[in-house]
Amino acid sequence: MNIVKLTGCLLLSLAATQIQAGEVLHGDEVARLLVGNTVEASFHNAGESGRHVFFEYYDKDGKIYGREGKFEHAGRYTHYIGKWKVQGDKLCASVYGRPYSCSSFEKVRDNAYKRISDNLQFDDIKIHKGKYYPDH
Repeated sequence: MNIVKLTGCLLLSLAATQIQAGEVLHGDEVARLLVGNTVEASFHNAGESGRHVFFEYYDKDGKIYGREGKFEHAGRYTHYIGKWKVQGDKLCASVYGRPYSCSSFEKVRDNAYKRISDNLQFDDIKIHKGKYYPDH
C-alpha cells in the first residue's frame, strides 16, 4: 500500500515538473520540428474584430509558403512566400519582405507550442505533418 502511494506521488510530481518547466527548443531543434511540416497559429490585430489564422509550410530550401486569413472568411486566404534560417539558438523568419524576426519555441503539451519572437507571442502553435491545407 505504501509503495502504491509513493509511486503515485512520484508520478504526479514528475508530471507537474514537466508541465511547469516547459521544454524550450533551440534553433536546430526547432528547424527539425518545422522543416517539412506546417505551422498553424492565430492572432488578433488591435482595433479589429475577429481573429486571423495563418498556416506556414517550412521547406528544406529555407522558404516559407504561407497563407493567412480571417476565421470569419473561411477559405479565403492571402498567400505569401517568406524565408527562414537558424541564427544562434533561434529560428528566424521573414515574410512580406519584412526584416527577419527571431523566435524561440516552448513545448506546452503534445503538438502545442508557444512561439516567442522579438515583438510577438503566439500561445497555441500547432504543427501539422507535411503540407497541410485547412478545410475551412
